[in-house]
Amino acid sequence: NQSEEIRLNVAQNYYNLQEADENVRIRQSAVRNAEVTLRDAQALERAGVGTKFDVLRAQVTLANAQQQLSQALSQQRIARSQLATTLNIPDALSVNAADPVRLAGLWNLPLEDTILLAYQNRPELQQQLAQRNLSEQRRRLALADLGPQISLVASYNLLDQFDDSISVTDGYSLGVQATLNLYDGGAARARADQQRANIRIAETQFNDTRNQIRFQVEQAYSELRANLDRVNTANIALEQARESLRLARLRFQAGVGTQTDVIAAEDDLTEAEGNVVSAILSYNRALASLQRSVTARGLSRIAQ
Repeated sequence: NQSEEIRLNVAQNYYNLQEADENVRIRQSAVRNAEVTLRDAQALERAGVGTKFDVLRAQVTLANAQQQLSQALSQQRIARSQLATTLNIPDALSVNAADPVRLAGLWNLPLEDTILLAYQNRPELQQQLAQRNLSEQRRRLALADLGPQISLVASYNLLDQFDDSISVTDGYSLGVQATLNLYDGGAARARADQQRANIRIAETQFNDTRNQIRFQVEQAYSELRANLDRVNTANIALEQARESLRLARLRFQAGVGTQTDVIAAEDDLTEAEGNVVSAILSYNRALASLQRSVTARGLSRIAQ
C-alpha cells in the first residue's frame, strides 16, 4: 500500500508540474498575441484609421497578460519544489518535466473486469481474509480445551545394573496420558465466543473494504471516460479558436474588423489551449488513480 501511494503521489505531482509548465507556455503565447495586437493598433493609429482608445486598450490587455504570466511562473516554481520534495531531491537541484503533455495510455479493460482485478490485487481484502481465518483457528483451539487432552509420553535412559561403570543397558518407557478439564469457569467458551465476534468483525470489514474498492474503481473509471471525451472536444475547440483568431486579425488589419473581436479571439484561444491541457492531465490523473485502485502490476498489458 505504501509503495502504491508513493507512486500515485509522484505521478500526481509530476502532472501538476506539467500543467504549470503548459500554463506558462500558454501565458507566454498570450503575451505575444497581445504584443501583436498592440503593434497593429499603433500602426493603424499612425495611419490615421485607428484611435488612441484602441492603443490604450491593447496596452491594458498586454499588461494583464504579463501579470498572468508572472503568476504562472510562480505556480511553476511551486510545482517544481513540490515534486522535488516528494522525490527527496536536494535544494541545489531543479527538476523539470521532460515528457510532453499527452495521454498516458488507454485503459483496455471494461468496468466489471477492472473491479475484479482490484478484488484480486488489493492487499486489504487478503488481510481481512487472513484475519478471519486466524480467528477461526483460535475459536477451534478454544473449544478444544473443553475436550479430553491426550498426549504420548516417551522416555529413554541409560541404566548401569552393577554400579561398576562398565555394564550399561538401555531403558525405554512409553505411555499415553489423558487429561480432562471438568470445569474451567466458562473461560474456554468465552474465548470461543470472542473469536466468533472477531470473525464477524473481519467479515464486516471485508464487505466494507470491498464496497469501498468498488466505489473507488467506479469513480476513477467514470472520470477516465469523461476526461477522454473532454480531450476530443477540447482539441476541436482549439482548432476553431486558432482559425477564429487568424480571421479576426486579418479583418482588423484590413480595417473591416474591430480590436474587440481580436481581443475576444485571443481570450478564446488562451482558454481553448488551457482546456486541452486540463483535459489531458485530468485524464492522466484519473488513469493514475485507477491504476492505484486496482494495484495492477502488469500495466503494460492493460494501459497502452
